[in-house]
Amino acid sequence: MERVFVTGANGFIGSHLCRDLLQRGYRVTGLVRPTSDLHFLEGLDVPLVIGDLNDPEGIDIPADTEAVIHSASVVSDLADERECESRIFDLAVNLVERLRRVGCRPKRFLYISTALTLGFGGLDISEDRPGKPLPFMPYARVKIKTEEYLKNLHRKEGLPVVILRPADVFGPRDRTSCALILDGCRRGVPMIVSHGNWYFPFCYIDNLCQAVHAALATPGIEGRTYTVTNGQLITWRQFYAEIYSHLNRRQRVFLPVWLVMALASLQEGFHTVFPRFRPSLSRYRIMRATNHTTYDISATVKDLGYRPDQDARRQIKSIVDWYLEERKNGHLP
Repeated sequence: MERVFVTGANGFIGSHLCRDLLQRGYRVTGLVRPTSDLHFLEGLDVPLVIGDLNDPEGIDIPADTEAVIHSASVVSDLADERECESRIFDLAVNLVERLRRVGCRPKRFLYISTALTLGFGGLDISEDRPGKPLPFMPYARVKIKTEEYLKNLHRKEGLPVVILRPADVFGPRDRTSCALILDGCRRGVPMIVSHGNWYFPFCYIDNLCQAVHAALATPGIEGRTYTVTNGQLITWRQFYAEIYSHLNRRQRVFLPVWLVMALASLQEGFHTVFPRFRPSLSRYRIMRATNHTTYDISATVKDLGYRPDQDARRQIKSIVDWYLEERKNGHLP
């Protein structure tokens, strides 16, 4: 029963990891910020450390910690360079430095990155077959920078880092993407762009949890990176059609790509002038929704024994059920 320290424990990914690890017999401690909403952790036997990795001196990491899972991060294609540096790169650096200062030497340091470090807009994207790069997106650039920092520490100092690169992670408790997507579907917003028959790399949260456990339990993989998806071909049209069916809605208007891209450009321009305005569209989101993007997970399957659950219909239903329950209980507008 290893002691695992999870950063961002109250968030979408972090809370699922805490629950899954507990069920597998791990002892879990979570790091949360003082202002965090903790209702995703209700009922879980997870001692919490209150602190902020942007000011790490007061963070009391348990001395018997054997594994660290760093999942705390901003997740946004609209976050600017300063926010990404502060809430992605600096968090990783400060966590490593804090581990040193308290004398904690974990057997495994697991970093939750993103498949976008490999690019997008291609089939079976991998390090050998990268997709289109995203130099215009600070989120992707800083994730790459953070990966390189951690891999460099592995080479020079032996940091036992393993990097997981999940693709489009969806599941219950996802307020960043799923809640907004379901809001749009419920309100009748035309979510499918054009015909919508482009593949996207769906990754259900339970499959990511499976990969995390495998990455903790598999020896001899320090310094390696692994991509995580459902490993199946799903189009945006299939994804949204399944959501609409559970909400008893139907998309009747299908906008052409050029029009949606023009609307996204207008919203981004408005955001530039008025930063508090949060666009519902961006040119990147339209590019993602109108290009095939899948990732090669063969190394994850081979090295980690990863066997993803591919029951996408049941998985999407679980997301809708969570969304409706959260609205009923007043946790979502």
